[in-house]
Amino acid sequence: MKKYDEIILNELLDKYENSLLYSGKNQRNQTISVGISKRLLPEYFDETSLAYDMIHTQLLEVAEKGYLRLIWINKKEGHILEKCQLCTEKTEDIYRYLHRLPRKEMEEKILELCRSYTGSEPVLDRFLKWVEERILCGESVRRYVELEHPEEFEKRCQLMIQILSNREEIFLREFSVRYWKDSKTAEKEIAGVAGIIARFCEDQRFLGLTADQILEEYNIYRNPSWVMMKGCGSFLMEGEPVLLEKFCGGIGVSSRDIDRIVWEPEKPPKRVLTIENLTSFHRCEEAETLVIYLGGYHNQSKRVFLKKIYQTYPGAVYEHSGDIDCGGFFIWKDLCQKTGIPFGTWKMDEKAYLSGVSFGKELTEYDRRELEKMMEDPFFAEQKRLFEQMQKMGIKIEQEVFSV
Repeated sequence: MKKYDEIILNELLDKYENSLLYSGKNQRNQTISVGISKRLLPEYFDETSLAYDMIHTQLLEVAEKGYLRLIWINKKEGHILEKCQLCTEKTEDIYRYLHRLPRKEMEEKILELCRSYTGSEPVLDRFLKWVEERILCGESVRRYVELEHPEEFEKRCQLMIQILSNREEIFLREFSVRYWKDSKTAEKEIAGVAGIIARFCEDQRFLGLTADQILEEYNIYRNPSWVMMKGCGSFLMEGEPVLLEKFCGGIGVSSRDIDRIVWEPEKPPKRVLTIENLTSFHRCEEAETLVIYLGGYHNQSKRVFLKKIYQTYPGAVYEHSGDIDCGGFFIWKDLCQKTGIPFGTWKMDEKAYLSGVSFGKELTEYDRRELEKMMEDPFFAEQKRLFEQMQKMGIKIEQEVFSV
């Protein structure tokens, strides 16, 4: 039997807990009520349903207990219900009747957990501070926290700590087994935790990454990470020479094998070019150039790889090629800062922009806001005119345009 009385009482308590009356900020008497609507009780308005009388019976019983007052349309008692009013003086009894904890008690459990985990990791600390401040101000935290399930919140905190502190390369299933003895536990939570890390990490570029890309920043991979390269250059793999020029389409090296590569300094490329998109990597044919496919944002293994190349070939010209949009320039900036390599840009200037603008897409409002910020960033001083041109023309360009 459906418990319509519990549906109404829970709805009333929800409204009560979100009211100024509950927080103690209300200085006047406040009535807490819910209307009888099709959204709340669709059966009540279904003439073919037998629930009509059952609803009246159940609600009359809790009204007799003093938990609520029934308001009838046109004051015709027993006819059609208009709304139910909460008897706020009986809330403690209602909580017990529903076997429900008051929100303040649930919030206190979450606050206790916040305090116990504070100091573990800076990213987690910022998240916990946000949760605490929201709760203490009477605001909702439901986006990230279900108050009814503090154990799930604790599990989320533990998962964040394990991700943020991971230093060795590991596959996601292995990571889950190591810490939870279950290969799928981490996967169930991973999207939510990655979203929290993206929002509360100081590195704003995380906001544009997928869950898998965020995990890769902490050496956790769903599948092996690969570096693709082609063009000019040669290296030794366990003493055996590998000449890139022999591979027209390039080769891929697993991140697990990167440390085994020893570049030959006697045969340096004149230029090292990193490329953001796969199609452009395949289309690129530049003489005396070592071309490396990044696949969007670079991860830690790719940065280690690039640093090894730079140590071997410090005299080469280093350039990066990507989309002529906010994301493309963010990737370039991040690449320079995270590797310490002085990358320039290739086909990301005004000339390239004007040649491909007819194939571009319209800027969004978000794009325009980000371009304004970027024009104030000293790092992009040489791109300021380009950004002004983009604002004026209202167009951004994907890198694949130049492969057509």
